[in-house]
Amino acid sequence: MSLAALFFRPVAGLFSDRYNRKRTILASNLLIALCLILMAVSNSVPMLVAIRLVHGVAFSFNSVALMAFNTVFIPKERLGEGIGWMALGNTVAQAFGPNIGIFLIDTGGYSLCFFTAAGICLVGIIVILMMPYQTAERPDVEKRISFRSLICVEIIPYAAILCLFSVGSGLVSSMLVLLADERGISNIGLFFTFYSITMVLIRPVAGKLVDSKGLPIVLYPSIIAFGLGFLILGQTSVFWLIILAAIMKALGQGSGVPGIQSTTINIVGREKAGLVSSTCFLGQDIGNTFGPMLGGIIAQNYGFKTLYSGFSIVFIIAACAIYYAIRLAEKSKKSARKWIESDIQ
Repeated sequence: MSLAALFFRPVAGLFSDRYNRKRTILASNLLIALCLILMAVSNSVPMLVAIRLVHGVAFSFNSVALMAFNTVFIPKERLGEGIGWMALGNTVAQAFGPNIGIFLIDTGGYSLCFFTAAGICLVGIIVILMMPYQTAERPDVEKRISFRSLICVEIIPYAAILCLFSVGSGLVSSMLVLLADERGISNIGLFFTFYSITMVLIRPVAGKLVDSKGLPIVLYPSIIAFGLGFLILGQTSVFWLIILAAIMKALGQGSGVPGIQSTTINIVGREKAGLVSSTCFLGQDIGNTFGPMLGGIIAQNYGFKTLYSGFSIVFIIAACAIYYAIRLAEKSKKSARKWIESDIQ
């Protein structure tokens, strides 16, 4: 599913900007519901693999179109706050969804779980149908498909930072339980509880800060907080320090990721929100897909201490360096623009 979503992200962004976003969400939601129903009745691994591939394609179109669609309803001066609230919806879903799924599996088996998930998708279709949306024809849109129509080149450095954030998230979701078993840490599930609570609290606040003060005041602290969370994970087996790591990770990711997403949409423009969103998601997909693979090799050969502590240092240095380079490039462009304007006058 992850690989299918990864490869179809650019196409989803192109499609979202050129065609009706509301219809794209409806069609992809319906396809996801169908995939979930088929998973409930499937009886072979090849059938499950085929369904998951289709599910990944539908998911890539759905998430990109939804991000672009929602920007229409958010005032320009509150874009950071609005995307923070959107991300908050994902956080709540990720916090409660797995527990609900486990309850349904224990109650009525996997089929009940998949049928319920399909029903939730259908409820989402009803909600989207109730929302007004008009898309204006854009005759100036280039119909030819090119690299720039699939990837937003201007925001690739921002997508690289998102990729680094996603590598960290993948390392936690795939290996934290193994680390807890190795170090004898009990109740490790509370890491995700405190992480989710902190994310709920920080995202709207961070969005407001981005809108009023700009991205730098949020992004640099978020990079430091996220990196320190992994440094703590690498060094300790004390439970309350593990909880502190969860809070630091949430402070970093909950403020940095939505801040980048809203800033990149403002840079490029809402008419290309699909392209921007797909490029941002592409960076996250790459991190989520390949980060745990590389992390597993490092953990197996050098241990979790080296993995998490090393990632902390690499993340802080790389993310700060990339954003510093972005800032230098932006200042150079502004200086060049002022020079040209003064020369013309």
